[in-house]
Amino acid sequence: MKCIFYEKKSGHIAGQIIRLLKASAIENKTEHYHTIKTLSQRLTRPIDGLAIMVLIAGDRKDLLNIIAIQKLFGFIRIIIILPDREDESVKIGYKLQPRFLTYVNGDISEVHAILRKLLELSESNERIARAQ
Repeated sequence: MKCIFYEKKSGHIAGQIIRLLKASAIENKTEHYHTIKTLSQRLTRPIDGLAIMVLIAGDRKDLLNIIAIQKLFGFIRIIIILPDREDESVKIGYKLQPRFLTYVNGDISEVHAILRKLLELSESNERIARAQ
C-alpha cells in the first residue's frame, strides 16, 4: 500500500510518522509532497493499488487549498491533521470524509496507530486476494 504525505512546511510531523512506520516494520511505500501543486500533479497520475493520504494542514489557508483539490482524492483513504481546534476548521476537515481527524498539536502516536492498522488490514486483504 502506498502512503502519500502532504505537509507544506518543514515536513517535521510527516517525518515523525514515517520514522514510526519504519520502526514498526510495516511494508509500505511513502511519498512526501510539500506543495499543493506537486500533490495535485501526483494525484492526476494513476496510483497502483490502494493508498492512504495523510494531509497535514499548517494553517487555515493551507486547509482551504487542500479542500480545493479534494476531487482528485478519489477513493484514497484520508487522515487529516488540522491546524487548530476551531469549529470552522473541523467542519472543513470533515468535508474530506477522513478515516481519522486530529490536530497539529495532537498526539502523533494516535496517527501512527491508525495508519498502522489501515496498513495491516490492507496487507491482510492483499494476501487473501493472492491466495484465491
